[in-house]
Amino acid sequence: MQFTFHGAGREVGRSCIELDNTFLFDAGLKITEHGTEFPTNFDHTKIQAVLLSHAHLDHTGALPLFNHEGMKCPIFTTRMTKLMTQVLLEDSFHIELITHIHPAYHENNIFNVLKHFQDVNYDKEYSVPSISGATFQFLDAGHIPGSASILLKYKGKNILYTGDVNQQTTLLLEGAHYALKNVDVMITESTYGDRGHPDRKQTEQRFISIIEEVLNAGGSVLLPSFAVGRAQELLILLSQSKLECPIYLDGMAKKVMDICISNQMFVRDAAALRRAQKRVRYITSPMDRKKVLQENCIIITTSGMVTGGPVMDYLKMMFFEPKHALLLTGYQGDGTNGRLLLQEKAAFVDGKKVRWEGRIEQFDFSAHAGQPDLIGAVQRIRPTHLIINHGDEIAMETLAQQVKGFAKKIYMPQVDETVEI
Repeated sequence: MQFTFHGAGREVGRSCIELDNTFLFDAGLKITEHGTEFPTNFDHTKIQAVLLSHAHLDHTGALPLFNHEGMKCPIFTTRMTKLMTQVLLEDSFHIELITHIHPAYHENNIFNVLKHFQDVNYDKEYSVPSISGATFQFLDAGHIPGSASILLKYKGKNILYTGDVNQQTTLLLEGAHYALKNVDVMITESTYGDRGHPDRKQTEQRFISIIEEVLNAGGSVLLPSFAVGRAQELLILLSQSKLECPIYLDGMAKKVMDICISNQMFVRDAAALRRAQKRVRYITSPMDRKKVLQENCIIITTSGMVTGGPVMDYLKMMFFEPKHALLLTGYQGDGTNGRLLLQEKAAFVDGKKVRWEGRIEQFDFSAHAGQPDLIGAVQRIRPTHLIINHGDEIAMETLAQQVKGFAKKIYMPQVDETVEI
C-alpha cells in the first residue's frame, strides 16, 4: 500500500492523503496572508472514494478544485459534515485568497461536488461498491459536530485515520472514546504533539474574568472564532455566565448555529445550545456592526485566525481604542493575522500593517487532543505502523519520541512524500 501526503506533511493545513490512487482521506487547503496552498501532484480522476473526516476548510476546501479537474467519485461523510461543508464552501465565494487564484471556486463546482456526498452514520460498517472487499466505519472524533475518525479495512489491513480528534469532553461535545485493536496502520494528527492543554475549567474561569474586567472598564470584547464548533462552545459558556451585557454573533457562525440547533443529535447538550441561541443576537447587516460598538458588548465573529470575514470590519473600528480587547481562542497558524497579533500586536488590514492598541489575550479552547491524549491513544491502539501528520516539525518529532515503544515503525512524511507499507 502507498500513502501519499498531498498536504499536512510537517504542516498544519490542507489535509489530503491518497491511498493507492484509490482512496482519498480529506481534501483540504491552507489559507495564509500570502495566498492559498492546495494539495499537489496527483490525478484526482482515478480516486474511487473520498472519506471526509470533518467540515473545516483545511480538510474540505479543495473539493471544488478536484471536481473542477474531473473527480466524480462518491464522498462519504456524516450528515452534519455535509451540511457544514456546504456552508463553508459557499462562503468561499467571498474568500479573495481563493477566488482570485482559481476558477474552480464558482458555484457550479461547489454545487456539483455536493451532489457526490453520501451520508454515513457513526459506528456502522459500509462497503465501497467499486472496490471489492473494502469496508469502512466512521467513529465519533469529538472535534467538531459531525467529525469522525475513519477505520478502513482494505487489502486485509486495518487502517485508522484519526482526522482531527479530541478525547476531552467539552461544553459542546463528548470526547472521542473509541477503542480499537489490530490496527495495522494508524495515521494520527499531531497539532499539539509537543504540549498539553491547561485545565479547561480554569481556562473558562479566566476567560470570563477578563471579559468582566474589559466590560467594567468601558470596553468591548472581540472574539474571532472558528464558525464550526468554537463559536457554539463559546456561546454556551457565555450564556452560562453571569455576564449581563449584549452578546452578538456575526458571520458564517450564524448559519452553523442554526444547523446545530436543527441537528441536535450531533451535540452533547441540546438544551444548553438552545439556551445559548436565545441569549445571543445576530448581526444582520454591516450597519449593525457600527451600532453595536456604541455599547459595551461581546462580539463573536469569523474568522478564527483573523484571515478574513466580518472580523476585519471590527478591527478597523476598534484598532485604536485601548479600552477594547481581542481574545483569541483557537490555534493561530503561521502566516495568519492571528499569529501576527500574538507576536507583534499587529495585523494586515486592506494591505496595511496596523497595530492593535487594546488588550490581547489567548485562551486554549482547543478541539484537538493534547500531547498526553495523543500518546495515550497510540499506547492503547499500538499500531504496527504509525504515520504522524497534521503538525509542525517540532510537534511531530516530539510526539514521535514519546511514542517510540508503542509502534513497530513510525513515519513523519513531508508534503508529496509517499509512505509504502
